[in-house]
Amino acid sequence: MARRVLDYAALVEKYVVIVPATADKETSLSDKAKVWAVGGCCKIVKLFRIYWLAENILRQEKFDVISVQDVYYLALAALILARKNRIGLEVQVHGLEKFFGFRKFLAGFILRRADAIRTVSQRKKKQLLLDFHAAADKITVAPIYSAINNKQLTINNKRSDDNFIFLTVGRLAPVKNIGLQIEAMAEIAKRYPSTELWIAGEGAEYKNLKFKIANLKLDGCVKLLGQKFREELAEIHKMADAFLLTSNSEGWGLAVIEAAGYGLPIIMTDVGCAGEVIKNNDSGIIIPVGDRASLVGAMEKIMRDNNFRSRLGEGARRAVEKLPSKQETLNLYLASWQKTADSQGKRL
Repeated sequence: MARRVLDYAALVEKYVVIVPATADKETSLSDKAKVWAVGGCCKIVKLFRIYWLAENILRQEKFDVISVQDVYYLALAALILARKNRIGLEVQVHGLEKFFGFRKFLAGFILRRADAIRTVSQRKKKQLLLDFHAAADKITVAPIYSAINNKQLTINNKRSDDNFIFLTVGRLAPVKNIGLQIEAMAEIAKRYPSTELWIAGEGAEYKNLKFKIANLKLDGCVKLLGQKFREELAEIHKMADAFLLTSNSEGWGLAVIEAAGYGLPIIMTDVGCAGEVIKNNDSGIIIPVGDRASLVGAMEKIMRDNNFRSRLGEGARRAVEKLPSKQETLNLYLASWQKTADSQGKRL
């Protein structure tokens, strides 16, 4: 996070970040960049404490833009602060998981009043236009940047006698629907006993997934690897044969982008960067959300057809090479901030 904050701060005169945390902490990263961590006993307490801190900072210093990575209650606090202090408001939209009821109403209320909206994909832009009637000229699409190094861009050539390894990386949360992969493995393992599924990550679903693995008697072929550092993930990606993402919803799918950088063929549900970066039968296989039969079929196809698998892996690698560079991504951020400031007649 610190590196990203410094990159963003380099674009402007001053950059201050406030984040919810387990305890209060103030960190100065440079003369231009500062991070405030705000603790509290529960979410509502943190929300009010963040509001009060932001209000106090705005009383003492001059700012031109408030940017918030939320479309619900934190965004409402940001909207109130922006209007109260006559500052432009940028809303960042990475995902819209809780898309119903009062939350949907609140998101629409905020998005229609934002001065600028920054989102991560064309898919999300379409959703903002269709479901929330956001103004098209307010929206900037800026994919999440992931540094792809030369080691990643080397296609991995495993020995043919190794077990076939499917890999998934991410937060163990219900929206990720990793249980679908485990259910698919119950069918795959019967026909292809030398197949494994590696799950890297931690989260609230860990116990449920562990129970499902045991209940389906898959302890020998499905491995919960836990949280891994970047260096460890690099080695794990090099050992894998294909990457799975079976989320019910996804803003972008950074884990997919990183796996594609290692030349892994991708099987993913029709969410996030599917159709935009990962294209069906070109750089991966795209399946309907929640469709176990399609997942099993895609896994079998990639396992059986070596040439198809290699072509998808190469296609995935080429696809991520075409994504915006770090500087191009930062320029998109700056353009959105300037659009935000313009709404109040200010120049950054």
